[in-house]
Amino acid sequence: MIIGAMNNPHKSLLEEIHLFGEMDFDYAEITIERPRAGAEWVAEHKKQVLDALASYNLGVLSHMPWYFSVAHPYERIQHAMEMEFSHAFRSAALLGAKKVTIHTETLSPSVQGRKMHVENTIAGVKRIDKLARDFGLELHVENLDAKSLSIKEFHQLFSEVDCAMTLDIGHASTAKGEGYENYYKAFAPRIKHIHLHDNFCQSDDHLPLGAGKMDIEEIVKSLKARYDGTITLEVHSADRHYLEYSRERLEILWYGKKKFLENKEYLQP
Repeated sequence: MIIGAMNNPHKSLLEEIHLFGEMDFDYAEITIERPRAGAEWVAEHKKQVLDALASYNLGVLSHMPWYFSVAHPYERIQHAMEMEFSHAFRSAALLGAKKVTIHTETLSPSVQGRKMHVENTIAGVKRIDKLARDFGLELHVENLDAKSLSIKEFHQLFSEVDCAMTLDIGHASTAKGEGYENYYKAFAPRIKHIHLHDNFCQSDDHLPLGAGKMDIEEIVKSLKARYDGTITLEVHSADRHYLEYSRERLEILWYGKKKFLENKEYLQP
């Protein structure tokens, strides 16, 4: 298990990286997103960002702005979006990222009808996957809820596009999320990255682990039995200490308290 955190794009990216390093995270999942971590800024400040990452031996993954459209019904708008994806992919590659996550379409189905919504999403992901590959990036498509793409519709997507999946367990645990276990059973071979956070099993709250109603202990137990890779804690609490608490809570549940304390003593003698 490798634990990371995602920067808040409204805060200084360099300060976020230093925060994650001081909290002993393994990597930063950098969302290349305005206002303070846009593609142009990242490219211009590449050396500073890489130096900050290296000072803590932090690895790097990347995430695209969650609101980027992948299936807009207006072709010129979608073309412009794909240009923005390309700029962001370039910046991710400059930082050495190998995995990049996008969200599926979030437009209301009333805009273009469900059938077209799904068809345009699949066509858009095909084009974006090719763009990502051109920059040496492995594209991951993240689940949101059934409004975006249902499990059945994800099957359609993966039958046509050979990309990976970022399983967001918090999203899967909302009222319209269709359940973490159902996603894992359906797409286990494609799941190459995890997002974890808590909620009250209704909305996407992005709470610290244990602050909501998700059975975090059971989820971690289940996850440990089938997965050993990158897990980003997407905790959006204003008090960032809850992010560190969530990391420690995840490690205790994963390794056991005795092993966690031994690891902590080794890292901080």
